[in-house]
This record gives sequence, C-alpha cells and structure tokens, in this order.
Amino acid sequence: MNPLLYIAIICCLAIGHRRVQNERKWFNRQIHWGMYETVFLLKQGWRMALIFTIISLLLGFVLPPVYLVLVAIIMIIGLVSFYYHLASAVYGFGFAFVILWFTYVYDGSWTLGPWQVDALSMHQHLFMTVPFLLAIVLIIEGQLIKKYAAWNASPRYQKTDRGLKAVTYLAKRIWILPVFFLIPGSVIPDALPFWPRFNIGSETFSLVLFPVVFGFQQRARKELPATFYPKFGATVQLLGALVFIEALIAIFIPIVGLAAVVLAVIGRMLISILYSISERKGAFAVTPNKKGVVVVAVLPGSPAEAMGIQKGEVIRRVNGIPIHSEDELYEALQINAAHCRIEVLDTNDEVRIRQHVVFRDDHFRIGLIVLK
Repeated sequence: MNPLLYIAIICCLAIGHRRVQNERKWFNRQIHWGMYETVFLLKQGWRMALIFTIISLLLGFVLPPVYLVLVAIIMIIGLVSFYYHLASAVYGFGFAFVILWFTYVYDGSWTLGPWQVDALSMHQHLFMTVPFLLAIVLIIEGQLIKKYAAWNASPRYQKTDRGLKAVTYLAKRIWILPVFFLIPGSVIPDALPFWPRFNIGSETFSLVLFPVVFGFQQRARKELPATFYPKFGATVQLLGALVFIEALIAIFIPIVGLAAVVLAVIGRMLISILYSISERKGAFAVTPNKKGVVVVAVLPGSPAEAMGIQKGEVIRRVNGIPIHSEDELYEALQINAAHCRIEVLDTNDEVRIRQHVVFRDDHFRIGLIVLK
C-alpha cells in the first residue's frame, strides 16, 4: 500500500482533533464529530475517482513509476507541513514534472530509491499527458471545494478594528481519490507474475492504483462559507479550463505542455494568495447585529438544522419575544414547551418564520451557536 494513504489518514485525524479543540475553546462544545474529516476522506470523492479513472484509461495516460514516486513524495511533504495551502494535488503532479524536466534540460543523473533518474526519465509524451492530467485535477478539485468545503468550515472568534467580536470560518480538508493509471509493464518484476499486464500493439502495460490527495485550506471572513467556497471552487475550475485549452495545443506543439504545467501551478498559487489577501480586508460577514442574535453555527442533526436556520442569519424573535442575547434566546425557548416559533432575518434581510417542537428540558439542545 502507498504510504501516502496512511499519512493522509493520520493527518485527517489530526485535523479533526485540532478542530474540536478549537471549537471547545471558543464555544465550549464541538460542532462536528472529531472523525468527520477521516470518515469523509474517501466518501466524498469516490464518484469523481471513478470518473478520473475512466478518463485516465480512455485517454491512455501512461505515467513512469519514477514520476508517480515523485508525485507521492511532494504530496507527503504538503501533508506533513500541516499547511494545506501547499497540499493541492496540482502541486504534486506539477512539481514532479518540473523536476524531471530540469533533469532533462541539464542532463542530470541521480537516484531515487531503486530508480535511476536521468534525461531519459523525461518521456516525450509527458508534455501532453501531464497538462491534461492537471486540467482534470483542477476541475475535480474545484468541484470538491464547491460542494464540500463549506460543510464543516469551523468558526473562530476574531476582534474587529473597533474591538468588537466577529467570526471567521476555516475550512481545512483532505480528500483522497483512488485512481488507476497505466504504467509501462516492463517495470513490474518477473517475481510478480500475478500482477495484471496487457498488451497494446507491441507495448506492455500494467495498472497501478494511486491515491491522489487533495489538500485544501482557506479562511472565509468577508463572505459566509456557503457563498465563499463555491466561488473559490469555480475559480479553480476556470483555471482548469484554461489549462485544458493549452493541453489541446500541446498535442500539436509539445513545448506548450510546459507552459500549461507552469500555468496550472502558478495559477493555483495565485488563487490561494489573492483570495487570502481579499478575505483579510474589509468587513466581517458575521458581526454583532442590533436587530437580534447572530447565528454562528448550527449543530448537525439538531432542531435548528431541521428548521433550516443558516450561519449568518439573525434571530429576531422567539415565541413572539424580541431577543438580543443568548440568555434571552434560551429563556424565550422555555415559554412554549410544546412548540417553538422563531423569526429569522436571513442574509438578504428577508424575514422567515421557522417552527419546531422543542421540549422544556431540551431547550439547550436546539443546536444553535450564536455570537455572544
């Protein structure tokens, strides 16, 4: 088994543990289960992994084993840094290509375990294969961010310039997509006759299952997670489309493939940097509101979630009583032991009415974390 898989699992456990610690520090409770990141490590991406595999095999992506080893090493470095701006799968595939290209240009020679890396390691077809690979990776990464990054973005308190208490949200995730790639069959030793091989013309190939690791980290401040992360993911997908166009050109002009790799790597870095700079400036999306109590988070499986209450919304009245603090919220919840009626001001300043059964002894379990 690839050690990359085990390291990713360990890092997911560490992310969940650290997140729960911070949530208990700020809010005296955890919002999501500590194993959330680990449970969804594979679950949220398996359909995309299947699509990735089908595209990889149909397009005939043949990757040298030394290239995949370099990709795995770079991905491991990104993971153990625990700074997941550096853990995008684009960096693994992109920097591994750049390393082989420099080895080719300078006619270098070095060893990587049992492999000899030299100018011949830079197969000509990589100038076409890797750009297509990076385009697919960017499009898939963008989809993962759009669909899942906001799910468990963890809130943090932060002081505004005026000394008020505000909230930011941090999404820190790892996804693994197990993908089958073709490798030259000659690299499989004869001592492993059971390893599946097949011939295409005069060439022999084998299949290898590689865990493609997508790491992601980004903080939302000016916008709520439900708005910010889909926008971030769409930008990553747009970059993927641009790389795909260059990959098509590389079929006819192979050197353009190098430009496509540089665009993918530098472009992905710039997206993270520019969004980070943008979110450090300007107003906070979640700050105290004179109209009522601001919702910071909603606990999964709670009555508040069943009522459809969202982060950033303002609770104005509970059971007909105006509220302006957490204590007033829970006092108002006790008035009607059989039913709870909440008046909510959503992020578009539109009033919604939400109702749910909340028993007297369970009023503290409504599942709301509000700005104090």
